[in-house]
Amino acid sequence: MSIKLTEQEIEAIKGFQQKTHAIITDLGKMELQKIQIEDARKSVLEVLEQINKEQNEFFKGIEEAYGKGQINLDTFEFFKAE
Repeated sequence: MSIKLTEQEIEAIKGFQQKTHAIITDLGKMELQKIQIEDARKSVLEVLEQINKEQNEFFKGIEEAYGKGQINLDTFEFFKAE
């Protein structure tokens, strides 16, 4: 024998289902955003790595041209190491 739930009980169950579905949808959106952010992070780190390589090559060229030393980044003057 089965008992039919009241309209109020049925509506409560439907409300829980809708809320659960909304949360699942939100979690899915957040997961996609997380993936997009991680992809963007990887791209930025690749650019940073490339900049570091270029910078190292540049300063190797400076060292080859002027010898070992330091550059004053305020005046952009090179001072040979003693």
